[in-house]
Amino acid sequence: MNVLRLFAEYFSLILSIALILVVLSGRKEARATFSWVLVIISFPYLGALLYLIFGNPRLKRLVDVKLKSRRNVSVKKYFDKMPEYKSSRLANLVETVTNLKPLLCYDLELIPSATDKYSKLAKDLLNAKHYILIEYYVFRQDETGDFFLKLLEYKAEQGVKVFFLYDGMGAIGITLKNYLKNLKMNGGKCAAFLSPLSYKSILRMNFRNHRKIVVVDGRVSYTGGINIGNEYIGDLIGSTKWADAHVRFSGDAVYAIEEIFAEDWYFATGEDITELFHKRHNRVGGDVNLHVIPSGPDQGSPLIYDTIFSTLSAAEKAIDIITPYLVPDQPIIQTLKNASKRGVKVRILLPGKNNHIFVAAAGRSYYEELVEAGVEIYETKNVMLHAKIIMVDGFWTTLGSANMDTRSFRLNFELNVVVYSKNFASDTTNLIYSYFEMANQIELQALQNKKFSNRIFEGVCRTLSPVL
Repeated sequence: MNVLRLFAEYFSLILSIALILVVLSGRKEARATFSWVLVIISFPYLGALLYLIFGNPRLKRLVDVKLKSRRNVSVKKYFDKMPEYKSSRLANLVETVTNLKPLLCYDLELIPSATDKYSKLAKDLLNAKHYILIEYYVFRQDETGDFFLKLLEYKAEQGVKVFFLYDGMGAIGITLKNYLKNLKMNGGKCAAFLSPLSYKSILRMNFRNHRKIVVVDGRVSYTGGINIGNEYIGDLIGSTKWADAHVRFSGDAVYAIEEIFAEDWYFATGEDITELFHKRHNRVGGDVNLHVIPSGPDQGSPLIYDTIFSTLSAAEKAIDIITPYLVPDQPIIQTLKNASKRGVKVRILLPGKNNHIFVAAAGRSYYEELVEAGVEIYETKNVMLHAKIIMVDGFWTTLGSANMDTRSFRLNFELNVVVYSKNFASDTTNLIYSYFEMANQIELQALQNKKFSNRIFEGVCRTLSPVL
């Protein structure tokens, strides 16, 4: 027994040293590196398993190999610059940083709630003639999910090509319950993105597809923060009130959304479906410019992070950040503090009652230093705020699936749009105003008088946030 115990101790030591060297040789930010080293030292065997699953840095190489094995997944895109885009210095900044061209769209609308989204989406799905692309992080097996699944089954039975992609972790219940059996029997195609039930992807399950995409016939698209499920309807079904936002638009920009879906579909299935799009695409133009910005761990430098960081740094008058989770890196925190100190009005709005306790606690650990720098922080009262919106200088607006946290910036596959429209900015301003009406401002004195136990808990959550 002594020999076995001695062997286990030596093996634990060697394993810990080897993994620590691997972690230190990577290019994670300092806090993430420290967190992983701490976990590995504290829990050698468990830490090793957690690192292999949640700290695995090999996804980019896997993506590169897979994407090189197929012909280019791309759809025809047209672009032109409208006057509102040309006059925006932030628009040119985003184009320079991302190397993405602005796309045209029309019938652009801000959707301020799940009930509005679901009613519009149901009509568009019913009107589908050729194909439906649908991709969600969360797709609940409840009344809302059942309704949309039945609708997809009906359209597939009519001969409409349905492609259904869901995240393996976020919607794991779909796989466990064989939920899509009838859709498949009716001709629909379904796939999980990195299913934890597959031995091929178990060590990459920490990379989540957090996107929310629907495209109908290349004619109309949806994206934003609203998944499919009862909880997003909130008070309508007697649960906690839920605040969220989405966008719907038509025009050339829809083709870029299709391209992102096609790449995700190819990654999950190995099937190239772009021929389906090419047959139907014509130049349709639009009257509003927007950037469609995908981001993920397959990118050397995540585009959404680069976009947000650059724009916050260039703000001159005001920054409004609406997010359910605030766990950014130190450069973002310092940028917000510096912006406030140079006279920019910075406001951050978060949910007072959060559905992720540890992430919320990590976020609250930043409050005091931000408020001391002049940043205004608000929390909603009895509302789960799930919208992800940033507005800069009252015009530049981004909305999508990305939260203001390390997971969204570094680990998740996300999708945001940046809109250059005074009308859209006005609608967004009104929505943001309605959010602030439901919130209380966090005062510096309350933060300074916080219980020591709360500080400890928040500090631990902040330290471990890269591995949460």
